[in-house]
Amino acid sequence: MPPHKPVTSLFHLSLSAVGRFVHICARHASQKSFVVGSTVLPGDTSILDAERRASRMVDASVANLRQHLFSSVPWDAHQQLADVILLQLANAVHNSKALYRQMNASPPESVHEIRVLVRFAGLIVHPGVRSLNLAKMPKMLRDELYRHLEKLTGLTVLNLGSGNGESGRRKMFLSLRSLVHLTTLALVSDCQNETLAVVGQNCPQLRTLDVNSSSSVSDVGAAWLLRCQKLSHLNLYHTSLSVQAYAQLLLGLPTLKSVGRCDVLGQVLEYIDLYNAASVSLALEDFHSRDMSYRQLKLLIKICPSLTQVNLYVDEDMGNLLEPLQELERLRELTLLACNFYTDGVDKLLRAKGHDLTQLHLEHIDELDMNALCCIAESCSSLRKLVFFSCDFVENFGQAYVDKAFAPQPFKSLEKLVCVSESAPNIIKFLLTHAENLRSVQFGSTAWFDDATVAELMTRGRVLRNVEEIRILRSYELTMKSVELLLHWCPKLRVLAEMDGWESVDPTELAQLRNRITAENLDLDTFTTWNVSA
Repeated sequence: MPPHKPVTSLFHLSLSAVGRFVHICARHASQKSFVVGSTVLPGDTSILDAERRASRMVDASVANLRQHLFSSVPWDAHQQLADVILLQLANAVHNSKALYRQMNASPPESVHEIRVLVRFAGLIVHPGVRSLNLAKMPKMLRDELYRHLEKLTGLTVLNLGSGNGESGRRKMFLSLRSLVHLTTLALVSDCQNETLAVVGQNCPQLRTLDVNSSSSVSDVGAAWLLRCQKLSHLNLYHTSLSVQAYAQLLLGLPTLKSVGRCDVLGQVLEYIDLYNAASVSLALEDFHSRDMSYRQLKLLIKICPSLTQVNLYVDEDMGNLLEPLQELERLRELTLLACNFYTDGVDKLLRAKGHDLTQLHLEHIDELDMNALCCIAESCSSLRKLVFFSCDFVENFGQAYVDKAFAPQPFKSLEKLVCVSESAPNIIKFLLTHAENLRSVQFGSTAWFDDATVAELMTRGRVLRNVEEIRILRSYELTMKSVELLLHWCPKLRVLAEMDGWESVDPTELAQLRNRITAENLDLDTFTTWNVSA
């Protein structure tokens, strides 16, 4: 049976109460300022004077409340305070906008309340705030925070999300010159060369920068990044950088470990090798590319001997493209796409390097059979995460080998299994039976799960006894019998997701289960949605 929900700490109860208190204060300020803004006093030349008076009243309320909150909360909780405030305001704005859309003729008070809620985002403008993520925030709140960004001088982590180059956002880019303590910055889709010039001149502590999909970023902007000598992670995918610009960054940034996905990296390495007489060794640890030739991979191993992560799209190959990867001594995470398990030598690579791997991701891989799974089980004993995505398991798969004895024990470290491929019961049984320490399990809609499979698995010793999260997408045969078995035999289970898509589970049965979870205070989430990317 899943565990009971833990008692919420007084600290988190207090923070939640602060969030609600902020919402109450915002509504109170909205009501008062609406009256003030609607009342023309003697001496006023127009209603605009009243509106300005109301605006000053809201600003004063925000300033006073900000001073009260941040002076009453310990400094080491200032970030959590800001997160709670923004979450509460975001929810309030969403709810107010939804109500506004439902009403054919919304009263002026509702429109005014939304505006005041947005202004209350200024509560977090404090030097104690270290991290700010605007990626999923309502646009109205984002625009308000853009105006105050230069005052958030304590920021070390800033995610500005993506945009389309709107004028307010472009003006905001100049505010980055005040954020001299930034170590992480994400600015997707509409970063400009001018923005990188500001970053290069004012953010010397920057270590991580993500400007992917920003087609306006060219060699001119990239040159400014050479001033950020502490940069270790760059994401420049879908920008307009040339091969020469990539080479300058790799050679000019001594601690650079990743440039994100770079499909011209093979050409970059050839350029570096051609124009450098002396031997070059780069600090690169993360490699993500496609269209690499055998010679380019050999150069990669020579110039980047410290690689720990490889993500390679193989596609059409003569069968030996993966051979150079066997020379990587520090390889820990391997992602292979669009190749054949035997024909392209995936089996040989795993036998050579599998014992060092902690993560294996196979996507669009053909020729997978029981011998292939046994190869993975025997060769990759240190895996912590295993992913099969849109792979083609051969039709005549063979017996499950659930009782086969392996030496050493396979999958003893495996904690996360993701299988979004057509999976027969023998595949499911093999993977789950031999991985006793799994914490997270995800299967796609083409996994052949049924009650008999679940019942057999539950009779096999330690199967799923440590699992905390199970997600099975769109099952056609699983019923509440399987749910009850999982609840009974999985004492650590905290997430059982996607049951709304199980066609053999009646909505009434699911509603009864959720009522039981609430009544018994079980720490079990049945509402969370599919999350294969995690």
